[in-house]
Amino acid sequence: MTSNEKPIEKLPEILTRDLNANLCVCNEVIKIDIINAIANGAMSIEEVRRQTYATDGNGCCKHDVGRLIECYWGKV
Repeated sequence: MTSNEKPIEKLPEILTRDLNANLCVCNEVIKIDIINAIANGAMSIEEVRRQTYATDGNGCCKHDVGRLIECYWGKV
């Protein structure tokens, strides 16, 4: 990522919709908070969970969080 590039610009457009919507409904974590955690170095679901508490409930958002990680960092 260049110094002028925003984290959101690394993701496909479809994943940048509804940034203020809860991605993790159990802990009310919005999508942009998860993207920011990933941009700040979280490369796994566990690292995102530690930074945001997303996926810490029943885990129904794990797939979506994993997809954001994959799209941001590539296959890890």
